[in-house]
Amino acid sequence: MRRRTAILIAAVAAYGTLRAVPAAPVPSPGPAGSPATAGAAPAVTFVDVAGEAGLTLRNACGSAVKPTINETVGNGVCLGDVDDDGWLDIFIPNGLASPASATPPRSGLYHSRRGLAYDEIGAQAGVSLPGYWAQGCVFGDYDGDGRTDLFVTGFGRYWLFRNQGGLKFQDVTAAAGLAGGRGWSTGAAFGDYDRDGWLDLYVSHYVDYDQNSPPLPLPGSSINCMYRGSPVMCGPRGLKPQLGRLFHNDAGRFRDVSAAAGMVRTGTYYGLGATWSDLDDDGDLDLFVATDSTPNLLYRNDGKGTFTEIGQISGAAFAEDGHAQASMGVAVGDYDDDQRMDIVVTNFSHDYTTLYHNDGRLLFTDVSLAAGIGAATMPTLGWGTFFLDYDDDGRRDLFIANGHVYPGIDAYNVGTVFKQPCQLFHNDGEGRFHETGPLAGAAMQTPHSARGAVAGDLDNDGDPDIVINDMDEVPRLLRNDGGNRNHWIGFSLTGSGHNRRAVGARVTISAGSLRSVAETQAGSSHNSCGDPRLLFGLGSETGPVKVEIRWPDGRTRTLPALAPDRYHAIAE
Repeated sequence: MRRRTAILIAAVAAYGTLRAVPAAPVPSPGPAGSPATAGAAPAVTFVDVAGEAGLTLRNACGSAVKPTINETVGNGVCLGDVDDDGWLDIFIPNGLASPASATPPRSGLYHSRRGLAYDEIGAQAGVSLPGYWAQGCVFGDYDGDGRTDLFVTGFGRYWLFRNQGGLKFQDVTAAAGLAGGRGWSTGAAFGDYDRDGWLDLYVSHYVDYDQNSPPLPLPGSSINCMYRGSPVMCGPRGLKPQLGRLFHNDAGRFRDVSAAAGMVRTGTYYGLGATWSDLDDDGDLDLFVATDSTPNLLYRNDGKGTFTEIGQISGAAFAEDGHAQASMGVAVGDYDDDQRMDIVVTNFSHDYTTLYHNDGRLLFTDVSLAAGIGAATMPTLGWGTFFLDYDDDGRRDLFIANGHVYPGIDAYNVGTVFKQPCQLFHNDGEGRFHETGPLAGAAMQTPHSARGAVAGDLDNDGDPDIVINDMDEVPRLLRNDGGNRNHWIGFSLTGSGHNRRAVGARVTISAGSLRSVAETQAGSSHNSCGDPRLLFGLGSETGPVKVEIRWPDGRTRTLPALAPDRYHAIAE
C-alpha cells in the first residue's frame, strides 16, 4: 500500500463516536484560471426547475433535531419509464414525520408529461405508501413482461410493485416471496448474476431496528454518544448490524440464497449502498456494498452461483492508509477510459470521498488525493454520487450530494455544517478532477442536507439532468443548460428473454480517438437508481459511431456506423 505523503485527517468512522478534528474551511471557487477551476468545462448551468415541473411533495425524516439514527439516513430517488412512452418518470420514497401528522407523508410517483412537467400519481398508481417509512428504491422488470416494476426498501418490510400497465401497480411482495423483509433495508440493486435471464435482487441492511423502539447501544458497548460535549444520536457502531440478503429470481418468485451463495458474513457490517458491475470484465456481475464504519464488501462472482468476498485483498475495503470509512453511497464508471470500471464511495465529514482506480484482476488503488477529490471532500459528508458526462466532452465527471447528520453541527465550529452544497467535479482527461460546481449556477451551490441523487436525461436533449432528495424539503430537479453543446449518443437497450431492460449489458463506443465503455445498471448511488439508458458524450466528434454491445447472456453485437446526437433503440 502506498504511503500518503501529507494529509491532515482524523477519520470520523462512526456517527456517535467522533474524535476531535482540526477545523477545515470549505474551499472557495477562486477566480477563473485559478487551481480551483483548472480544467473547467465549457459553460454549463444547472437550474432548479422542480417547482415548475411539479415535484412538490416534501420529504419527511422524523423530527428537525434528529435524535435517532433512523432520522438521519434519508431517502433515495429512482428514474424509470413506467409507461414506455420514452420519457423518464420519477419515484421518490418518503419517511414519516415526528411528531406524527394528521395526514401522513407519502411517497411520490411523478409521471412525465413528455418533458420537464410531471403529474404526481402515487396514490392512483398504488405506490404512495402512506403511513410507512420507505427508504430506497430500484426500478427493474423482475417478471420479464416488458414493463418496469418497482422495488422499495424501508423499515419493517420490503415492497415489490408489479407494473400492470395503464400507470397502475400491484403489491406482489408476498406472492413474489419477499414478505420476510423485516428490519431496516436500505440500498437495493437488480442484476442477473447467474445469467439465467431473470433479474436477481440484492438488498442491503443497516442496523437491527424496531421503528417503535429506536436502537440503543449494545450492553457493554463503549460507544459515547457525545460530540464535543453535546449529546448526539447513537450509531451505527455499538448497534447490532443486519446482514444484506441475496434473492435468486426463480421465474418471477424470489428465493433467499444468501447463505448458499456465500454472502453470509461473520463480523460487523452496516450496509448502505450496493451496486452490481462486471468489475473484472469476465462476463458476469460482481457486487460492491458500501458499509458504514466497517470495511466495504466486494463479492467476486465465481461463475457457479457463488461469491467470494475479496474486499480487503482487492484494496477496495479501506482508505489508502488502512482505516475503514463511514461509506454511504457508491457508483461505478470508467473515468479514465481504460475500459475498466472504477468505484467511487462517499464518506463522512473530515474524511474524504474515495475513488478506487480499477487496476485490473480485481485489484484497486485509492487515488482520491492524486485525482483531486480527496482534499475537496474533507469538509463535506457525502451521500448520493454518480459519474456523468455533464458537458458531453467524452469524459466522465463526478457528482456528490452532501449534507451532515447533526442539525446542530454549525454551532460546533469544527469546519463543517449541516446544510452543504453539492459538489460537481470536471474530468480533465489526465486522471484528475477539478471542482466546477461554483461555476455551474446558484442551484448547484445552494446548501441543503441532501441524500439520494441520480442523473438522467429527463428532457431527452442529450445531456444529463440531476434529481436530488433533500432532508425535510421538496426535491430538486437540476436542469442541465448547455451540456449538449458538444455531441453525444444514447442507447435504449432491449434484451431477449426475461431480462427485457438488458440490465448488465456492456456497451463500448468508438468515435475518432474516443473509446468509452458503460454498463446498464439498476441500483446505485444512495438508495437510488438512475437513467436506465446509456448516454455518451462525444465532444467534437461528428462522424459515425461504432458500437459494440455485450448482452447480459454473453452474446455480442457490433453496429459499425450509428449517427450521433440521438438515442438509438437497439434490441438483442
